[in-house]
Amino acid sequence: MTVPIQSNDGAEDDKLYIHERWNRMIDMLDATKVTSVEQFSKALTVSPATIRRDLNELHSEGRLRRVRGGAIAVEPNAAYSDPYFGLSGQLNQADTLAVNIKEKRAIGEKAASMIDKNDSIIIDGGSTTVYMTQHIQAENLMVLTTSIPIMNSLLGRPKIRILIAGGEVFQEQALVLDPYSQGIVNKFSATKLFIGAQAVTARGLMQTDPLLVQNEQQLISRADKVILLADSSKFEAKASLSVCGLEAIDTVVTDAGLSAQARKLLIDNDIEIVIAKR
Repeated sequence: MTVPIQSNDGAEDDKLYIHERWNRMIDMLDATKVTSVEQFSKALTVSPATIRRDLNELHSEGRLRRVRGGAIAVEPNAAYSDPYFGLSGQLNQADTLAVNIKEKRAIGEKAASMIDKNDSIIIDGGSTTVYMTQHIQAENLMVLTTSIPIMNSLLGRPKIRILIAGGEVFQEQALVLDPYSQGIVNKFSATKLFIGAQAVTARGLMQTDPLLVQNEQQLISRADKVILLADSSKFEAKASLSVCGLEAIDTVVTDAGLSAQARKLLIDNDIEIVIAKR
């Protein structure tokens, strides 16, 4: 028997079951113009908050492209589905930068304020960590990253030494990942690691690609403190592979949309919660 989905405010989405609603949302999309959150909400008689969660989930599954204010249809042969260009289950860098922009910018700015002078840090690839680099003020930093956009963002900054991990370049995500675990990461010791996630669940920090999981586990092992940058939608998302349990995470920087259930999950695992205000 199919059970109706409950929205966060306790109201039951009894007009449509979730799979039916998602199919109708896909049918409403156009590849050349944005279908807005308001259009979806009115047509499907559910709240805008529910629509935003649906769009984020469908975006993470590659069934649509999330843009500011709504979504557009994806081409059937989109590059991110090509294993020669990208990682399994991961959207391209440009698409991820377009989702939850205000929240990610606020989270990035707050996370940047947690960097101290003379820190040696690791910044993992991801859209929120890219925004973080734009706000770094601390000096005399040693920064190791797996991300080409993060490297480019830091170029020309005074008193920052940049190290880029070696390995294979994944063009869609603009990441450099080492399939052999023999590179510079094993020689680096970090005071802090700033990392993102595809999803955050009771099983921990989740991703979708085995090579990405392997590399992120290696990064975690090299850091004294693990700081997760995750907007509140990541606690509603799903992914199939566990990078680490919640016990490995010291701090989560997120937004005010964090649900009571997600907050309890973090508190129960002794994780510091930092709310970034927009």
